[in-house]
Amino acid sequence: MDDGAKIITEKLCFAYRKRAVLQDIDLALPARSIIAVTGASGLGKTTFLSIFNRLWEENGGGTCRGRVTIRFADGPVDIYGKEMSVSLLRRRVGMVFQAPNPLPMTVFKNVAFPLLLQSAKSRDDIAEQVETMLKKVHLFDEVKDRLDSDARILSGGQQQRLCIARALMSDPEILLLDEPTSSLDNTACARIEELLVELRKDRTLIMVSHYQDQVRRVADRVFELADRQLCRIW
Repeated sequence: MDDGAKIITEKLCFAYRKRAVLQDIDLALPARSIIAVTGASGLGKTTFLSIFNRLWEENGGGTCRGRVTIRFADGPVDIYGKEMSVSLLRRRVGMVFQAPNPLPMTVFKNVAFPLLLQSAKSRDDIAEQVETMLKKVHLFDEVKDRLDSDARILSGGQQQRLCIARALMSDPEILLLDEPTSSLDNTACARIEELLVELRKDRTLIMVSHYQDQVRRVADRVFELADRQLCRIW
């Protein structure tokens, strides 16, 4: 295994209802970096992301072959092997979607939701972690007086930062981002980009983006998806 790689794919293939989407993908993706995937719409960029947390399995109709190894802090794991449960995988590999998707609950409960599911921490511990995470995404000062308000009243940029905070609550080593700024204005987009650059200091980010300027600003490595192959641009 490549010593500097966080993720390695070997002969990775994916098909949806017998239509080939990815074919024999061999990659070694570095740790603590932002990897961007670009390409025309409808070719499978979101599907490629979903392979790393197995979210594609929720929809049915897909077939994945090959090997995907992630070097977690406690050692490398074949994420499609029997030793890796899907629930554990999704705590270690978080995801942020194209459109902000706050849950129909308060700002506080949105961020705390992953911990509330585990029921392993006290209210004070959860409150401390929520504040810490909101500060990490530079949102706490904007919402500290609205923690008990419905999260859906926040602006689009605030909602997306809230969703990133929620995804980070389980301390994932990898964060998947599917067009995370496509629904935001320029100001909100810039704040998200600054946040992503900060986050790569201690985790690996894989981002789908069709904004070439954005890719040039934030990405360390860029691939284009075309003809079922991922070709490195830089």
